[in-house]
Amino acid sequence: MKKLGKSSKKGFTLVELIVVLVILAVLAAMLVPALVGYIDKAKAEKEYQTAATVYGAAQATVTEMYGRDVITGGGSIANGTATYGKQVTDLAGVDTNAVTAFSFDYGDDFIITGGTVTINSHTYTLTITNGVPKWTAA
Repeated sequence: MKKLGKSSKKGFTLVELIVVLVILAVLAAMLVPALVGYIDKAKAEKEYQTAATVYGAAQATVTEMYGRDVITGGGSIANGTATYGKQVTDLAGVDTNAVTAFSFDYGDDFIITGGTVTINSHTYTLTITNGVPKWTAA
């Protein structure tokens, strides 16, 4: 026999559902800014790594050109330099749409002494002190 007057339905009330949604909204509001910071930091780190890759490819290109007696000591290599600029970006395997400019100076010993790399409109400057490369963002 059924009881009259009392409902046997089970479920959540509207107030309980609203409380859960408010809690989720507060958690999301705290999480989104933290994630945006991590994403920006990861993009910057990727650009630093790309700049370092271009530097390594430029050093390899200078070394190769010296080995073929194509260049003399003390000079520079840049993305606008004849075929050498393309050789650097090809060797580095970077997106030429992202790496819009680079320029490195090398000494009489054919070792790169400094330079700049522009990636996605951000310029990174390379300084080398006692053989230790250091990148700074402009």
